[in-house]
Amino acid sequence: MSTRRLRLAIFILAVITSVTAFCQTSFKVISPDNVIAGRNFSLTFRLSNGQSNAPRPPELQGCDLLYGPSVSTMSSSQYINGQMSSSTSVDYTYMYRATTPGKVTVPEVTVNSGGKNYTSHSVTFEILSPDKPQQQQGQSQQTSPQVSAVDPSTHRPGQVSPNDLFVRVSFSKAHALEQEAVMATIKVYTKYSITSFLVTQQPLFDGFLSEELPVDLEVNLENYNGQNYNTAVLKRLLLYPQKSGKLTVNSGKYDITIQQFELVNMGFFTTQRPIESQVTTESNMATIDVTPLPEPKPAGFDGAVGRFTVSTDLQPELLRTNEAAVYTYTIKGTGNIRYLKQPDIKFPASIDRYTPKTDIDAKIVGANTTGTYKVDYTIVPQEAGKLEIPGTPFVYYDIDRKEYVTLETRSYDLNVAKGSSTSSVVEQREIDKSMNDILHIKPSTDKRHKEISYIFHNGFYWLTFVLAIAILVGIAVIYRRQLKFNADVKGRKHARANRVVSKRLKTARSFMNAHENDKFYAELAKAMWGYISDKLSIAPSQLLRDNIASQLENYGASAQTTEELLSVLDECEMARFTPHHSDQEVAKLYDEAVAAIKNLEDVKK
Repeated sequence: MSTRRLRLAIFILAVITSVTAFCQTSFKVISPDNVIAGRNFSLTFRLSNGQSNAPRPPELQGCDLLYGPSVSTMSSSQYINGQMSSSTSVDYTYMYRATTPGKVTVPEVTVNSGGKNYTSHSVTFEILSPDKPQQQQGQSQQTSPQVSAVDPSTHRPGQVSPNDLFVRVSFSKAHALEQEAVMATIKVYTKYSITSFLVTQQPLFDGFLSEELPVDLEVNLENYNGQNYNTAVLKRLLLYPQKSGKLTVNSGKYDITIQQFELVNMGFFTTQRPIESQVTTESNMATIDVTPLPEPKPAGFDGAVGRFTVSTDLQPELLRTNEAAVYTYTIKGTGNIRYLKQPDIKFPASIDRYTPKTDIDAKIVGANTTGTYKVDYTIVPQEAGKLEIPGTPFVYYDIDRKEYVTLETRSYDLNVAKGSSTSSVVEQREIDKSMNDILHIKPSTDKRHKEISYIFHNGFYWLTFVLAIAILVGIAVIYRRQLKFNADVKGRKHARANRVVSKRLKTARSFMNAHENDKFYAELAKAMWGYISDKLSIAPSQLLRDNIASQLENYGASAQTTEELLSVLDECEMARFTPHHSDQEVAKLYDEAVAAIKNLEDVKK
C-alpha cells in the first residue's frame, strides 16, 4: 500500500514538473506613466516562468539611480478540468529619482534564462516640471496656498480654486477646411480625488457632423500651464465642419464631488479625516476657424474631402433583356467617407433602374475615417441592341495637394441580347426611348371563362365578418389601455426599472468574467444611476447624493439599504480615477450592488 502511494506521489510530481516546464518564459519592463521632477519612482523588470541573475540597471537620461534591485518572487498553481498549470514570476525593482524634465526612454534590457536570451521592449515616459507657484490676483509677489495633484496632505478644506479643478474642451487643430476631419476632446483636470462626477449639460457642437469615439477611463498625470494635474478623458469626438467661419462650442456644466482632508487632533498625534465637498464647474468655450473650400468648385463636386480612389464593375457584362444585372460604384479612401452622396449614373432610357443599395464599411484610423463607400445599382435592360453606360467621374478636394481632383471611371459599350422572357409583340418595340416611364401592355392569352359566384352567399364570409368586428373591438380596448399606460410616465418607469437594471447587470457581469474591469465599472454605474432614476422617478439632473438619500427615505427604504446603494454609487464613481482593481474587489462590488437592489425591491409600498 505504501508503494502505491509513493508511485502516485512521484507521478503527480512529474505531472506538475512537466506542466511547469511547458509554461512560456517572458521578460518585460513595467515603467511609470509620467513623473514629476524631484520625485522618486520605481522601474520594474519582470521575468515570468524563468530564472536569471538580476539585470544591470539601465542609465536613464535626467534620472539618478538611488538603489536596487529589490527582488520579489510570486508563484501560483491551479487545477482546472483535470489540467494542472502553474506559473512563477520574479520582479527586479530599481528606484530612481527624476531630476530633469523631458522625455525619458528606457532602453532594451536582456537577461539569460535557461541558456536563452530574453529582451524587454523599449518604453518611453515623461518627466514633468514641478508646479509653478500660483499668484494671487493683483499681488504679484504673494502666492496662494499650493495644492499638489500627487500630495493629499495639501488638500485642505476650503474654497476650490478654478485653477485646481476644471473641464477643458480642445480641438486637434486651430484651423480646418470645410468637411476636414477634426478631433475634439473633453478632458477633466483635477488636483483633488473625485468621488462623484455628474454631467448636467453637455457641450453642443453646432455646425459639425460628429461621431463619438470610445474612450478608456484612464487617469494620467499631465502638466498644463505650469501645473500638474490628474487628467481623464470624458469624451472624444470626430467632427466634420459643415460651414465656414468661427465655430464655437458652448460651455458644459458639471456637478463634481471631491475629497479633501481635515486635520484632527488626537492628543499625542494629529491625523487626517476625509470630507467631501460639492463643486459646480463649467467647461471653456472652444473656437475653431473653418476656411471655406476654394472657388470655383468644379462640376460634379458634392462635398467629398480627403484622399480617395474610385472603381466601377458590371456583373454580368453580357446583358439580356428582362434579366437583371448589378452595376457597382466603389469609393475607397480616407476622409468624410460616411457622408458622401450617391453618384448620379446616367443610365440609358431603355434600362430600368431600381433603388440603389448603399454599403459603408468605415473605421476610425488616427484622427480620420478610412473605409469603403459602395453603391449597387440593379438594372434591367428592356430592349435588345447596342447601348452605352457612360463613365461617371468622381470629384473630391485633396487635403494634401490642396486642389480638386477628378477621377474618371470607365464607360461600358454593351450589346444587349434578347432574353428568354422577351415579349413577342413586334409592334411594341417602336415606343419612343425617351418615354422610359411607360411599360408595354401584354395581352392575356387565357381564353377560359369562370363561373361567377357571390361571396356573401357563403357562410364562411359571415363568420369572417363577425370575427373581424370582434378583433376591431379588441384592438380599440387594447389601444385605450395602452394610451392610459403611456400617459403614466412615472408608473411606466417604475415598472420597468427592475427589468432594465437586470439586463445591464448581466452585461456588467460579462465584463467582470472577462476581467475587463474598466468596462465593468462603467456598465455598473450606468445600471445603478438608471435604476435609481426610474425607481424613484428622479430626473437625471437631480441625481445628487443628498436628494437620492431623501427620496429613498420617502420611499420607505431602511437606513441600511440607503447606505448600501450610496456606497455602490460612490465605488463606481471613484473607480474612474483609480484604475487598478483586483478581481476580488470587482466581484465584491457586484454582489453588493445586486443585494442593494434586492433590498430596495423588497420594500413594501
